[in-house]
Amino acid sequence: MEREQINFKDFQLYVGLDIHKRQWSVSIFTASAHHRTFSQPPYPKALKSYLDKHFPEASIKCAYEASKFGYWIFRDLASFGYECLVVNAADIPTSNKETSEKADPSDSRKIGKALRAGLLTGIHIPQQHTEGDRQLFRYRKRLWADLVRVKNRIKDKFLFAGIEIPQQHDNPNWTKAFLKWLKEASLPDVHTRLTLDMLLEQYHFLYRHFLKVSVEVRKLQRTSYYKTNAKLLRSIPGIGPLTTVQLLTEIEDINRFQTFKKLNGYVGFKPTTHSSGEHDWRGRITYRQNRALRSALIECAWTTVSVDPVMLQRYEDLKKRLTAKRAIVIIARKLLSRIYFVLKNQKPYELGITK
Repeated sequence: MEREQINFKDFQLYVGLDIHKRQWSVSIFTASAHHRTFSQPPYPKALKSYLDKHFPEASIKCAYEASKFGYWIFRDLASFGYECLVVNAADIPTSNKETSEKADPSDSRKIGKALRAGLLTGIHIPQQHTEGDRQLFRYRKRLWADLVRVKNRIKDKFLFAGIEIPQQHDNPNWTKAFLKWLKEASLPDVHTRLTLDMLLEQYHFLYRHFLKVSVEVRKLQRTSYYKTNAKLLRSIPGIGPLTTVQLLTEIEDINRFQTFKKLNGYVGFKPTTHSSGEHDWRGRITYRQNRALRSALIECAWTTVSVDPVMLQRYEDLKKRLTAKRAIVIIARKLLSRIYFVLKNQKPYELGITK
């Protein structure tokens, strides 16, 4: 006798995924029931194999938390015809019990239930080439952090040995004269000298590599994909070539933000609020942020107030009632609004405009 296969063509499944390196926890829900929670190998094809076997032709909607694994899982699942969401972990509804008794199966069930209830909103998924450009820029930033660590280790050798670094060399910029002094400096014993030589060798290697990566990062703004928007951003006082690349790779498409308020929330200059009854309280800027962008724009704001008279006037007015740090954050937010206007309207910035 031939077995008739059940048709799931009009069947909707909701799949919550808890992603880890060695295995995934999968929870499958129908519109009214919990089908099953199980573990599988960490590959999208393993999930597809199970769903094809048990629910052929069903409509699949799945979600997982944004993590260090990037977006390749999203792209693979989307290639199978699945609707997929990558969700900020802070946006997943949870209970006290789920928080205090955390486990992979309960996490995947939590995601699956929230997905079925329509409570999840996915984050923006960048295009493949934009993701690569973003990784290149972030790699440069990590290299700079590595350089700073090596510099500090070198200085620590002199501090440990009780040798004072000459005042003319004690600054963030390491000149050729300082590097020559480091190479010739007399240290207490041969192995301390050997350690310092090895650290200097590491410094020179990292510095050359850092310069090489920096050249590639700067080239990005001259590519056909970024060239027009890079030129617009460079018209804004305080926005340099590296910040331009960072803005272009992190924001990718300004049109994904319907209003400045949404862009401001993404970067993280929005204040925290608490409103209850007759009380309405506004606090410090939100902890939700694009950390790198917010930090970069605050640094740029210091340059902006020195070259843009309008921004300088605004900064001086703010200083009358706020601290310098709080005032510069407001200037950075105003700078972000300039960026939004320039990219949204495809018009260069005009110096002296107050609105």
